[in-house]
Amino acid sequence: MIFNSHTHIGDAFLKAPHGMTIEQLVAPPHGYKHRMLSSASREEIISGMKKAIGVMEKCGTDVFIDFREGGVDGIEMLLEAMEGRKIRAIIMGRPSSMKYNEKGMERILSMADGIGLSSISDWDYGEMEAISHHVREAGKMFALHVSEARREDIGMVLDLKPDFIVHLCYATEEDISEVVSRGIGVVVCPRANAFFGLSPPLKILLEKKAKVMLGTDNAMLVAPDIREEARYVINNFGVEEREAFKMISKTPSDFFGEILKNHEHS
Repeated sequence: MIFNSHTHIGDAFLKAPHGMTIEQLVAPPHGYKHRMLSSASREEIISGMKKAIGVMEKCGTDVFIDFREGGVDGIEMLLEAMEGRKIRAIIMGRPSSMKYNEKGMERILSMADGIGLSSISDWDYGEMEAISHHVREAGKMFALHVSEARREDIGMVLDLKPDFIVHLCYATEEDISEVVSRGIGVVVCPRANAFFGLSPPLKILLEKKAKVMLGTDNAMLVAPDIREEARYVINNFGVEEREAFKMISKTPSDFFGEILKNHEHS
């Protein structure tokens, strides 16, 4: 099976303007993407999602892991866009406000496989702790973006007990050692990072035998073609073809296998 381990397909109807920082473009709640999502029609967003799903199907993607903004509405839009498709989605939901709400969280988790948040730089840490605790109690997955635009405190990140984390562009070697020692999955998105002149520490991650997976990140930045992502790491990071293929097949298949089994039985 072929996996795209990190997508945001809700913004596929947009084209990202150049010259913006990561914060200006995607940081909640006032980044460009979030402003555009809140003013777009449901039809516009779903149409963009369908287009992105079409790209993924065309390049042979079997499963994608989507960080689904917009609370229950966001999940419902994705499910509508997926109707009649063979491709499968692992849905990492997100509260529509940046506050923990027990009932709201229960509703999201009844529809999603877990929760995927932006970084600790964006959130009140106490709110993140409450969300993380609720997700673990529910037996679902918890994930977040880490050290994408700046280095973040890896101790605070690890205290949230994430199952997997995304990016690590500014992570130090010590940070990476900590992540690997806990068996936490790492998803890197080199083409999207390059849009901002950034790069993931892929060489160190592989040397330290991290559970590395590839994702395409925001559909408004790059097309969600995971085979193109694999070619990119082969050509730009000197990664062997076999290793790059493992990042879109065996590693995510092992990592997300339990969720997919549960999908089959539900």
